[in-house]
Amino acid sequence: MKTKIPFAGRCFWLGLVVLALSCWIAWRLVELHIINSDVLRTTVSEQLIEKERIPAERGIIMDRNEEILTNNIQSTELIADRYHLREITAVVYGLAYNQVSNSEKWQKEKDPAKRRKMVARERSRLLELAQRELTKDERAELRRQIKSSDANANRLAEFDPEKCATLFRAHDELVAEILYPFLQHIEIRETEVLEPEKTLTRKGKRITIPAKVEERVRYTTRQDIIDMIAQPEVEAFNKEAEARGEKKRGFRMQIPLARGLSIELAEQIKDALRKANVRGIIVQNELRRSYVMPEMLSHVVGYVDSENKGAGGVEAVFNSYLSGTDGLREYRHNARGQVLPNEDDRYLPPKHGLNLRLTIDMRLQTICEQELDKGMKHFHARRGCMIVVDPKTGDILAMVSRPAINLNTKELITHEGTFKRGTIKDDKGNPVTGDFNFACQARYEPGSTFKVVAAGTAVDNKIMGINTVVSSSPFSVGGGSKPINDGRFHYGPLTVGQMLKKSSNPAAARVALACKWPLYKEYVERFGLTKSTGIDLPSGGACLLANGNHIVNFSRIAYGYSVSVSPLHMAMVYATIANDGVRMKPRLIDSIITADGSVYDECKPQEVCRVMSESTARALRGALETVTEKKGPAGRGTATQAAIPGFRIGGKTGTAKKVSSSGKYFDNLYIVSFAGVLPIDNPRLVVMTVIDEPHPRDCNAGGGTVAAPIFRAAAERFINVLNLQPSDPAAYEKYLAEKAESRPQQ
Repeated sequence: MKTKIPFAGRCFWLGLVVLALSCWIAWRLVELHIINSDVLRTTVSEQLIEKERIPAERGIIMDRNEEILTNNIQSTELIADRYHLREITAVVYGLAYNQVSNSEKWQKEKDPAKRRKMVARERSRLLELAQRELTKDERAELRRQIKSSDANANRLAEFDPEKCATLFRAHDELVAEILYPFLQHIEIRETEVLEPEKTLTRKGKRITIPAKVEERVRYTTRQDIIDMIAQPEVEAFNKEAEARGEKKRGFRMQIPLARGLSIELAEQIKDALRKANVRGIIVQNELRRSYVMPEMLSHVVGYVDSENKGAGGVEAVFNSYLSGTDGLREYRHNARGQVLPNEDDRYLPPKHGLNLRLTIDMRLQTICEQELDKGMKHFHARRGCMIVVDPKTGDILAMVSRPAINLNTKELITHEGTFKRGTIKDDKGNPVTGDFNFACQARYEPGSTFKVVAAGTAVDNKIMGINTVVSSSPFSVGGGSKPINDGRFHYGPLTVGQMLKKSSNPAAARVALACKWPLYKEYVERFGLTKSTGIDLPSGGACLLANGNHIVNFSRIAYGYSVSVSPLHMAMVYATIANDGVRMKPRLIDSIITADGSVYDECKPQEVCRVMSESTARALRGALETVTEKKGPAGRGTATQAAIPGFRIGGKTGTAKKVSSSGKYFDNLYIVSFAGVLPIDNPRLVVMTVIDEPHPRDCNAGGGTVAAPIFRAAAERFINVLNLQPSDPAAYEKYLAEKAESRPQQ
């Protein structure tokens, strides 16, 4: 039979069909390799590539003498990879192997090839159980609704989600059974609220009764492991969200099951997983941060969180320098978890973090920590701090605050000892954590230590000289304000220098008022009190200053009220006076060093500005020296207990009543301080000591009776450590001999 279509026509139509088929194949190749390449690459990598993180070493922190303060300890973390634990083709292999390997037939069969076939048959059976029961038309319709590039959706078209969930649960139980012997020693802390927080009203005042909470410690169970992987709380939320038509929550795909495991235990876990042919559990090396002296310098060094990121101190501020970049090793494997040799396997070495050398001298830091604790314990104080500054460079040589924390255990450290975190609470019922850095973040009214600003402004502008006589008699400013007075003391006429020696409030107010507010405020700004100190630590920012255009506020600012400062701000004020009037930026980082020892960044001292002339600074230092004298014009100074015979020591005391939340001052609560300069003729150290709410038993709470003795105890030890030479060696030798004789014989 002859066809009616000529040969040329048949060739044309055949060519057209071949062309159309070629175009379709070409389009599919373009779609796979160009349009959807990123999606497909991600999908394939999830299924075939296993990534191993190689942790970078976190940079070392050291003091100025290169004494090491931190370590990185090799340990292991156990991570559940939900990508693989919810991949049905991988899950069924682990289930199939463990079901078959526990059968009698497996024990009888010794041929490895036949054993592999047994596992393959069981795996195929489980996959068939998980498949959807659809007709060809239903399956075709479902596939038409799914993008060809969506691997997950294609898998859902082939497998039933409910049946897969049953297999996933069985696999989670298998994983828990394997891991439980290795993780059963890990503690889990649970908190139960016995009584909720209550708010009562008594006599017109609202009283909050804190909730009663009980903390229990138990050990990890198999169900805990299952719940960490399955995340039932997310599953329950998503079911409710789906019913309401709301957005679902995402599951956590990398789930830490345990941290800080020993290398030996990690190898045992690896071996157990390998023998069970279970995928999806990653045994990953990590470097855990450890602190050499965890109870010291806690606010300066800081600590890292569970993700090894800085969470306080320089650990947080310089986290990007310290952390480095983790390396990566990739393995390609099949669905059975077998590693496949491949040229595309990658290895990226880690880049280790940079090291920090601090300006801190741990010899001085140790002295401050010990003497502050002794003093606070003796005076039953609430909080306190000590700061030691090199005035010529602005270097922070020591900084200690109480309360603090143990950097390794996170326990609370007070002058009374070490306590479990959360067991001590403040007046409002909130737990005291010890994270608050009193030296940098606190704000307090400084009292008389602030009087040097008035004296410096007047002397530097020749409004008054250091020996100009000023009345110290009580007087009032503004209509109806209370008279400014010195309490039970009456000094009579005083020079500007003697105003500092006797710490007279009326005299300080008269000196400041003579300068006028605009000029006085200019010097407040020059001292850096209206800005943050600029230290490389979390701080509270600028000081708080009342509006000095109001004469009552101005008069109060002159003697240290109506102004809130941080201890570090006041330390730098006295460091400026000790440095002949030049203000330096507080320096905490001496240098940043690479892993090979070369200097990455040398953080040199920075001069901010000249605040006052050299002659003014010397005149003020001369007045500050009289504060520690027992005799001389105008009698005793307010800080005689800071004096060390043979050394010329200067300083200034401060005593201020604490203010309540209602704005009224307490009659019996004080914050006291002493700013000491050692030695005053050639300043090497400025030491700021601040004690909050001292309760002395045998003396009045004041800067001269509380803070000054703590300074002297520390200064005597500083002299030995730094080998400071006395101005009067004979007097110093006599003092040491008398001190040795008075020491009780053991």
